[in-house]
Amino acid sequence: MGAVAQVTSEALADGSRALRRGDWTAARDCFQTALEAERSGQAWDGLAWAAWWLCDEELDFEAREKAYRAYRAAGDDCSAARAAAWLAGNYMDYRGEHAVAIGWLERARRLLEGNEACAEAGFVSLIEADVLAQMGEPPSRVEAVADHAVEVGRALGVNDLVAVGLALKGRAVVSQGRVDEGIRLLDEASASASGDDFELPLSPAWALCCVITGCEGVGDYPRAAQWCGAMVATGERWQGRYMTGMCRSAYGSILATQGDWPAADAALVAAVDAMQATRPPMAGGGLARLGELRARQGRRDEAAELFRQAGAHPLGLVGLGNLALEAGDAAGAADAAERVLRRLPEGAVLDRFPALELLAGAKSAQGDLDAAGAACDELAQTAATLSTPYLKGRARLAAAAMAVAAGDHEQARRLCEDAIDLFAESAAPYDQARTRVVLADALRALGRDEPAAAERVAADEAFRKLGAAGQAPRAGGAPDEPGELTARELEVLRLVAGGMSDAEVAKRLVISPHTVHRHVANIRMKLGLPSRAAAVAYAARENLL
Repeated sequence: MGAVAQVTSEALADGSRALRRGDWTAARDCFQTALEAERSGQAWDGLAWAAWWLCDEELDFEAREKAYRAYRAAGDDCSAARAAAWLAGNYMDYRGEHAVAIGWLERARRLLEGNEACAEAGFVSLIEADVLAQMGEPPSRVEAVADHAVEVGRALGVNDLVAVGLALKGRAVVSQGRVDEGIRLLDEASASASGDDFELPLSPAWALCCVITGCEGVGDYPRAAQWCGAMVATGERWQGRYMTGMCRSAYGSILATQGDWPAADAALVAAVDAMQATRPPMAGGGLARLGELRARQGRRDEAAELFRQAGAHPLGLVGLGNLALEAGDAAGAADAAERVLRRLPEGAVLDRFPALELLAGAKSAQGDLDAAGAACDELAQTAATLSTPYLKGRARLAAAAMAVAAGDHEQARRLCEDAIDLFAESAAPYDQARTRVVLADALRALGRDEPAAAERVAADEAFRKLGAAGQAPRAGGAPDEPGELTARELEVLRLVAGGMSDAEVAKRLVISPHTVHRHVANIRMKLGLPSRAAAVAYAARENLL
């Protein structure tokens, strides 16, 4: 072996060892030394991985492309295809450039013609499945591509392909509503990810991240929480900020639903910071989840800004729609819901769920009970298909709100009671409290004032414990400043104080009576007053009229 070849061989071996132990800086230096002696595809590939872990975007792109060209020049089409696929992943993750990513994947596929049985074909399928999922392509397509990666992995004994492929496939299957089948795949992926025989340190974390987000989507929080600890430990071991960012946002959402808002806040802020610093195009989900928490905390201006930063992410658009609905803009809320639903295929039943909830609420507020009922029917069907208590509870809450709008308070009572039980089973205290508010309204309309008051007290206490500012009346009874009422709420209060009924106010403001009723309830809640008459008296006393 000549001197140059020996230097190259030793540097490549040292760089590979550094990658295996997670010393990314040392790996980068070793591969750069190897490249000074010989510009090989292997050296460029190793340098690209060191740059990936160091979140050095410029170096990652440069090294990936040069690895691709070096492999092509050497006639190694399988390795060139793999480099092209990872370039596709880079264009999605770093820059959100869908078309460019698809172009590199097409190039990878052409290079593999006649070599479909090599391990590289499985890695190309993994990356393609991930890219398609990020693009919002039908889950059935993602499932088929991920399944090919699993087949290649099993045939060649490559655990990376089996673990990540099963996780991607399981998440896609769950998203289509085949929950039992999908959960079995996710469990199998989790078991595979717990092994040590991986080619890439990324693979077990990638698999666990898919498992966690899949379980979060259907409200299977115990299973998701079980693997979050393993995911965080893996991320800390390999010092991968990007690797843990997406999973921490899912974990933060789980913590928020289960009522641990301080921990949820910390997890979501850390996740958003990590994603914005390393892979900005992928930060949308974390930004939207943090926005949801801010909205629950009563920090609505911050929530709106976070939702806007999330861009076209479905959860961000739904979040803005929910804020619009709370402010009395039912038409704007319906527009946001319909925009999301137009983009999502019918088969993506899980992804459609939040937009359908928003649409049901918006149409109920507009008095369009036929449209609200259609949305509630789809929610009920989806919840029955997915068959998890949390989603069943959310479907019943949406139906209860529609029943209130329709004046069927007895049906609303039954639906609310069922939803409260389902949320209790899911350990979801905020959703329970929201449902108790609707139940209190239904009971009051039925003339059952004492149980209505008890439900409202229980809801207010839950809001206080959670820190849901603005959702429970102040302990002192009235706000420090009347400016806490929105302009629309002041307008409603003035008309109510003038002796108008809800129907008359609705006609004057061109909104539904249900929306007026909700504004009055919000006014009483913000003022901390027990009745409509007390709110009017307070307004007169404070010269708000």
